Amino acid sequence: MEATNKAETKSGRGRQKAVSVNAEVPDSFEVKQLFISSALTMSWQMAIAVLVPIVGGYYLDQYFKTTPLITLLGMVAALALVILIVRKTIAELPDYTKTKGGKS
Repeated sequence: MEATNKAETKSGRGRQKAVSVNAEVPDSFEVKQLFISSALTMSWQMAIAVLVPIVGGYYLDQYFKTTPLITLLGMVAALALVILIVRKTIAELPDYTKTKGGKS
């Protein structure tokens, strides 16, 4: 009885998710839908995170005549933002590896 009442809590920036150790794995359609939703969200976030710093850096380089310094800094910022977006997306996905009777 204790095993069914135990739950792990994942906290992230004000949100908390309770994941039951014996949670039932959803069907294939739900998993595909969650994957597509996460991929689409991540893709538009990454597009903005890459385009804004690099294009902005290019135009600032043209204005200040510092080619390619600010553009390169924008590329570094874009790389850091992409890494943060991927980590955040992975952290928000539920963990379906913990199933009934399986190892945790």
